[in-house]
Amino acid sequence: MELLTWLTIGYTIVLVLTLAIGLILILVTLWKVGTKLGQIADGLKVVETQTAPLNAGVEKLNGSLGGLSDGLKVAKTSFVSADKHLSKTITSVSS
Repeated sequence: MELLTWLTIGYTIVLVLTLAIGLILILVTLWKVGTKLGQIADGLKVVETQTAPLNAGVEKLNGSLGGLSDGLKVAKTSFVSADKHLSKTITSVSS
């Protein structure tokens, strides 16, 4: 009976040590991940600061492209109409 008691105590010690080592390794890994995420957050703040002046230019560009889009739609309509007229002309000349 005494052997069984010592084996149980030994098994418990091994189990507790194994769990402790596993949890410590998980803690170290999470610490490293947290550190890297902090570095990424700092990098993103730098990017945000450096690209802040672009906002005004992008808004102006977007407004200009909106006007260009309207002009291209009008040009498309004109080209479609011209294509129809040219097709009719070519058909009548060919006949």
